[in-house]
Amino acid sequence: MAHLVAIQTSTGEWHAYVVARPSNRFVGDIDVSGRTVPSFCHLRAWDGVPKEDAERLARSLKGVPKAARHAAILKAAEGLRLSASAGTPV
Repeated sequence: MAHLVAIQTSTGEWHAYVVARPSNRFVGDIDVSGRTVPSFCHLRAWDGVPKEDAERLARSLKGVPKAARHAAILKAAEGLRLSASAGTPV
C-alpha cells in the first residue's frame, strides 16, 4: 500500500504526493511521479492507497487548481487510514 501525503507550505498552499515507501520523516521521499516531498509547516499522511492506483491518484491531484486542492485531497483520503500528522496548520 502507498501513502497519500498532504503538506501545507508556509504560504498556506496545499500539495499532495503519493509515496510508495515512505520514511518516518516524509521530507525528501520521492513520490510515484518522481517529485520530492519538500519541507512543510503541516503534514497529514494516509495509508491504504492500492499500488495499482497510486500513479493515477498522483496525476489526478497534481492537476487540481490551488483553491480546490485541499478539498480534493480530503476527498481522496476518504476511506484511508490516517497514519501521520505533524506540524501546525497555517
